[in-house]
Amino acid sequence: MIHIVGLGPGHRDYIMPIALETMKKSDIIIGFKRAMESLDFIDNKKIYINKLSDIDKYICSEENEDNNISIVASGDPTFYGITNYIKSKTNQEINIIPGISSFQYLTCKLKLPWNNAYLGSLHGRYEEFLDKIKDNELSIWLTDKENNPTILCKTLHMAEINCKVIVGENLSYEDEIISEGSPEEFLNTTFSPLSIFIVEKTNE
Repeated sequence: MIHIVGLGPGHRDYIMPIALETMKKSDIIIGFKRAMESLDFIDNKKIYINKLSDIDKYICSEENEDNNISIVASGDPTFYGITNYIKSKTNQEINIIPGISSFQYLTCKLKLPWNNAYLGSLHGRYEEFLDKIKDNELSIWLTDKENNPTILCKTLHMAEINCKVIVGENLSYEDEIISEGSPEEFLNTTFSPLSIFIVEKTNE
C-alpha cells in the first residue's frame, strides 16, 4: 500500500501520531530532503528524491507492490500537494494521512481567524493574484521562487493596494521568522521563496 503522509509544517512536534505510526510500519519512506530531515528519529529505510518524478520507479514497480511505502509531504497532502500526481501514476491502493497545514500553523500563531480567507497557491501560477486580492479582505498564499514575497509586495505596491502583509518563513523550525508590515516596507527584503504570504486589506 502507498501512504501519503502529511508531516505538518515541519517540526517533529507537529507530526500527527497516526503519521508517525504509519511511517514506523513502512518498508520505505520517500521524500524531499527538507521534509525527511524531520524524521531523523525514525530508523526505517529512507529514500531521498530531488524531483517528484523520482517517485515513479518506486510506486510503479512490481517489486514494490507488496511493500508499505510512505511518501511524505509537507503540510496537508490534499491542498496543492502531491496527491493528484501519485494518483495519476499508480493503481495501487492509496491511504492519505492529513497534516497540519502551514496556513493553520501561521494563523494560530497570529491569533488570526481565517474562515473568510481566500486560499491560494502561487506555485507556477500568478495570473489570479491581484484579482483575488481585490475581491477578498483576507487571502493566504503559498509562494515560490518566481512568485516570492518580495515580488508580491512590489506587485501590491504598484497596484496601490492598501493592505498589511504577513510573511511566514521556515514555520515551526528554529529559524522561523514571521514579518508583518506594509508592502512598501519589504520592497528590498529577501525572503525564503517557499513562504506563507498573507494579505489583509485595510481602509487607510
